[in-house]
Amino acid sequence: MTSKSNKIRMAKAAIRKTGKKKPNAIDTERVKFVDYKDINLLQRFMSDRSKIRGQRIAGTTVQQQRDIANAVKNAREMALLPYAKRVSSTRAPRPGSDREDREDRGDRGDRGDRGERGDKYAPRETAVAATENTDVVEIETNGEEA
Repeated sequence: MTSKSNKIRMAKAAIRKTGKKKPNAIDTERVKFVDYKDINLLQRFMSDRSKIRGQRIAGTTVQQQRDIANAVKNAREMALLPYAKRVSSTRAPRPGSDREDREDRGDRGDRGDRGERGDKYAPRETAVAATENTDVVEIETNGEEA
């Protein structure tokens, strides 16, 4: 006896299409040995960011995929292939992150709670020290009184 979920699973399996197998580049070119010096062949199995493509995407067998991976790793070690390419693309700015708005934040001068270099733990003058440093200065005027 089969359950309802098993019948549904079997029906979905019957509906699924068996995809067309990707042609194997190694078999079509009749390559007997995957060499790490054959960069043109190895680049077919790598993405634009220099990642090794998967077996399902490349259409290779397990043994061929292992040989390709070892050859790519050897070629990278010998500096024939890059480890990673930087794909430069211009990204759109994030919404709400305008740099112009940051400049227009008003006057942010000395707030008085920091020293000259912006050190907020700098010692401040006390009232006692201010009274000790006061000197009386007489200003001479040329016979005129204010």
